[in-house]
Amino acid sequence: MERHILSKSTFIKGYHCPKALYLYKKRPFLRDKLTSEQRAKFRRGHQVGDLAQEIFPGGMDVSPRSPSQYQKSVLWTSELIEQGQEIIYEATFQFEQVLVMLDLLVKTEKGWMAYEVKSSKKLSETYYTDAALQYWVIQNSGLAIEQFFLVYVDENYRLDGALDLKKYFLFEEVTENIKERQAFIGKTVEDEKALLLEKHSPKVDVGEHCFSPYKCDFVGFCWKKIADKPYVAPEISFHGLLGESKENRIPISFIYNEQAIPLCAHEKAYGPQFLGFKIGENEAFIFGKTCEDKRAGIISFFEQIKPEAVYMVYDWSKLKIGLKETAVLFPRFKEKAELLLSQTIGWLDILEERGIVNSEKRSLYTPAWFSKHHSMDKELSKSVIYSDILAIELFDKLKDDLWGEDSPDLESLKLYLRQMNELSLELYQKL
Repeated sequence: MERHILSKSTFIKGYHCPKALYLYKKRPFLRDKLTSEQRAKFRRGHQVGDLAQEIFPGGMDVSPRSPSQYQKSVLWTSELIEQGQEIIYEATFQFEQVLVMLDLLVKTEKGWMAYEVKSSKKLSETYYTDAALQYWVIQNSGLAIEQFFLVYVDENYRLDGALDLKKYFLFEEVTENIKERQAFIGKTVEDEKALLLEKHSPKVDVGEHCFSPYKCDFVGFCWKKIADKPYVAPEISFHGLLGESKENRIPISFIYNEQAIPLCAHEKAYGPQFLGFKIGENEAFIFGKTCEDKRAGIISFFEQIKPEAVYMVYDWSKLKIGLKETAVLFPRFKEKAELLLSQTIGWLDILEERGIVNSEKRSLYTPAWFSKHHSMDKELSKSVIYSDILAIELFDKLKDDLWGEDSPDLESLKLYLRQMNELSLELYQKL
């Protein structure tokens, strides 16, 4: 079997920007270098897909062990279907040199059902196009799909006892929707394959599509001659933003995460989670992974909060979201959480209120960026762990028996929180 030219990911890349597809296939050396944060994001996100397989247990997983074995997975999928296998994970099909892998293929009395799982809280236009391509390849490969479903997470689901997968997941039947897109899919595949035969990349102006629905791999290349680079945060002048009436504020730093799969009673799908915190001069606290550890961490946090004190954080909006959820899980801390929010400022929020930080590009102004550009102490920007994303990945790697021990990884997380506090103090003085 000949190797594929397009996959689901490359098709979608070309759908959003033909130039991105051409460069990816023909000039891959021009791609932006992956940051540690981006690599960490790619390594996460498989948990939800694996969980969905439990809805249809007993299937055969035909995932290729390496990119060189995609065509073997296509043949294996075909063989399993002929042999009567009724549930296949990562079912792989190829048509007209376009390869797709479907999360769940299930045979029922009605016929074959296709399920594509998305580890997100809502469906986007890209997901429908993605599903339409899969349907186009599978149907034209000779397997009739009776119904096609997009599966995603119900963000309103709260854990009550054992995890109920049929409530945790939402199923949207999209068969008619993607049937209407088949002519478009066929034409787009034809256009993209023809594009890859050209000697030069197409001319496409830069714009918002370079960052939506995700940041393109070639932003650095395409924007290098553009004076106004929207992916670079502009410098900031702090002086006098708070005037002369600054109070002494205690810094609070925390490691914040959205946990896709709830683990403890009444937790919400994709609910905000605190994994660690440091308040003022107190020792940094890293949560354990059990439900009891989480409870102990929340109790320790509120025990350290003084009713008469005033506080500051990097991002007040994240603190607000996290404390709102905490108040649901721990009603006895509701009043204290509300008081804390009323006595806390976020220095990033202040910069946005003054019109210095653009709310649409707020995410560009990370603590590491401030450390690098506006801090006398550059240690955070030079650290191996310089963001919540990297801190979360390290937290996930920690084994249960390391809590309470002087492990290097645990110390790295505490160091990150200390550096965040030091940065907050320094920048608050500049405000």
